[in-house]
Amino acid sequence: MRDDQDRPAGAPGREHGTLRLVQRTPSWEPPDAAGPAGGEAEFALTGELPRGHPVFGDGPRRFHDLQAGAEMVREIGELLGQSLFGVPANRTGVFYRFAVRTPDIAAWRDTGTGSPALLTTLLRVRPDKVIDGVPRALEFRTDLQLDDRPCGAGTANVVFLPPVVYRNHQARGRTSPPREPAATGGAGRTAEDPPSADPPSVDPAEVGRAAPGNVLVHAPSEAAHGRLSAGIRPPAHWPLPRVTEHGHVPAAVQLEALRQTALLCAGRSHRFAPDRCALSSLEVHFRGYAEPAAPMRCAAVAGPCDRDAQGRRQVPVTLTLAQTGRAVLEAVVTVVEDF
Repeated sequence: MRDDQDRPAGAPGREHGTLRLVQRTPSWEPPDAAGPAGGEAEFALTGELPRGHPVFGDGPRRFHDLQAGAEMVREIGELLGQSLFGVPANRTGVFYRFAVRTPDIAAWRDTGTGSPALLTTLLRVRPDKVIDGVPRALEFRTDLQLDDRPCGAGTANVVFLPPVVYRNHQARGRTSPPREPAATGGAGRTAEDPPSADPPSVDPAEVGRAAPGNVLVHAPSEAAHGRLSAGIRPPAHWPLPRVTEHGHVPAAVQLEALRQTALLCAGRSHRFAPDRCALSSLEVHFRGYAEPAAPMRCAAVAGPCDRDAQGRRQVPVTLTLAQTGRAVLEAVVTVVEDF
């Protein structure tokens, strides 16, 4: 196995700086002869985890965010389809399943050395639903290394939608309810909206953040029998991708909403200490588009608490992000408390 070429990941990554993508070929043949058209292809994707980021760097900084690995794979998926697998440029890549798991959350501890941690994602990519030599979907299997230390593995599925199908999917996910006032937890705002002056109803420390402006969870119900429901509202100044850039609430915002709701549920249901918690696994099924103007809620159900292989307390949390009576995504995460 050898590295045969470097492929820059388009523009610098929004959350990771420049991503470096290296294609790995299974033989000494020229790249064109051993390309992905023959089947599965392998790549190595590297990028520095964000340090000093206004969201991912906000909080106790005991752990790097596991969702950083998710975002790296998401950012590169569409590029791979169009540049190496012959997918037409007018088709939109949509991730509909993603899973990542680490056997030991200690591998994701932030050592505080001052230098950015380097995340390497080894990707095995297989084209699926190939018609006339062009795949309609890609399947990813991933192995993660943090500063050359194995730290997890995962899978992902992306489907490439033609323009008409993409617009139809967006239209089905869009509704036209009255825009909800800011105080009641509307799902999103436009870039022109002024920053919210009303404080969040959740202490930032309960969701692993320090700045009130980074809290997405609002007006949670009381955690009874491990169940909790809360409104989700991205602030107007939210520094991750804005809804106006995509026409829908970006996946990065949805994943952060899952993380915050899961930590809040684990803390209120099992008295986990949020500043000592991290996600050790994440399994997400995206079922539709999140409409910026519609109210959004996240429901969480915490399972029984047990211990991982290292003796740390952990709890599975099932989550559903919903708008106007329909599920936008469903997920199962594992929250681990590390002392």
